[in-house]
Amino acid sequence: MTNLINKDGLSVTNNPRAIHEELFRGTGSVMGTGAAIFMQNESITEKYIVISKDNGLEPPTDQRFVAGRYKEALELFQQWLKD
Repeated sequence: MTNLINKDGLSVTNNPRAIHEELFRGTGSVMGTGAAIFMQNESITEKYIVISKDNGLEPPTDQRFVAGRYKEALELFQQWLKD
């Protein structure tokens, strides 16, 4: 199982509910080996979920989703953690 941490360096369980709670009610950021998922506030009403992938060799890759597409964003984040 992949070890995940939040913005404060505290451990986050690798399951959809724990990640959702951390993004929307916690620090707004979850990081794992080579991938991160975090909330980005564009304005008061516009929130995005950003997934970033960094393998250390190529420039980081980012993908943005509107907050309502959490399920798709989580699937991509989990896939990037496995890569």
